[in-house]
Amino acid sequence: MKYLIKITILISLLVNIAYAQEVELKNSKYDITQCIKVKYTKEDIENYKKLINQGELQGYSCAGIYYMRQGNFDEAINYFNKGKEKGSIEAYGQLGSLYSSFLHDYKKAVKNYKIAANAGDRKAAHNLGVYYYKNFTYDEAYKWFMKSYETGDLNSLISIGLMYEDQKKYDEAISTFKKVGELGEPRGYRSLGILFIKNKDVKNDIEGIKYLKKCYEMGYGLCAGGLGTYYEEYKKDYKKAIEWYKKGFELKNEVSTSRLGLLYEEILKDYPKAIYWYAKGFNEIKCIDCAFNLAMFYNIDIKDYKKAEEWYKKAADLKDIGAMYNLGYMFEYDLKDKKNAIIWYKKAAKLGDKKAINKLIDLGVSYE
Repeated sequence: MKYLIKITILISLLVNIAYAQEVELKNSKYDITQCIKVKYTKEDIENYKKLINQGELQGYSCAGIYYMRQGNFDEAINYFNKGKEKGSIEAYGQLGSLYSSFLHDYKKAVKNYKIAANAGDRKAAHNLGVYYYKNFTYDEAYKWFMKSYETGDLNSLISIGLMYEDQKKYDEAISTFKKVGELGEPRGYRSLGILFIKNKDVKNDIEGIKYLKKCYEMGYGLCAGGLGTYYEEYKKDYKKAIEWYKKGFELKNEVSTSRLGLLYEEILKDYPKAIYWYAKGFNEIKCIDCAFNLAMFYNIDIKDYKKAEEWYKKAADLKDIGAMYNLGYMFEYDLKDKKNAIIWYKKAAKLGDKKAINKLIDLGVSYE
């Protein structure tokens, strides 16, 4: 009987291997970014299922991403696996992301990433580089980052520069970041600016400011925020900081705008201007941190719970987990409204917030 079981298992494995070899891995021209949203509706999943029925390979990944973002990982895996059965390279890469980012099963993540990466998926190759980088396996990380870069991914070249920096190979890091900038990617100059300003071994503020300005001149608003931060934190020159943060806002940079609000609120104590910039940031460029910070201001400093609820909900509607948790906390402790507290803790818990899960456990409520 034992031999029969072993033979059956062996036959099953051979069939699966043969089947895997027969499946031709394929790319689709359908833009998968159309399926990546902050907020989904029931119509979205119906549309993704229609794509599948129409024979569109990316439909499986779109449906998988939909369920993954809803926290329904079993259904997400189901659709990604169906995509794999049809030979979808994207499905392998997305399944790798699910195992890595949500289920923390890195063995399965690496297995799926490698299949996608070896089939030419740059994102999967980059994610493999990140995995090995985080585990200090630099040679392996370099190999996968280079594989991704060779397909045109400058993110991976930036990661190689950061890896050199971690290893204190500063000449190589500087050369790599410059190359990224020269290839037209402003984040290369940003990384160079940060390196010169923050790293004590090669600190050179003049060079740092020069490269952050080059980055800003290429239209990258985060570098305006970086210059604002430099003048705020290193020089205490709040006038120049405000000037640069406003330049960042003009380029629709959220970090610059939220920092501008914080500067007015926490350092200059100019609350009307803080409120103005937080609201302006959210209303004009959907700065989630601006809504969250304004809610915190009303919640903690002003004790205006109605306005705090309004602004927390604006951030929560854009999937901000911190806003969901804070709403639960405010309802529980400030408003003594256990029912609404549980509702918001559950929303945060569904997205994986551990503090919210612990709160629900303390309240004797299932978070499933």
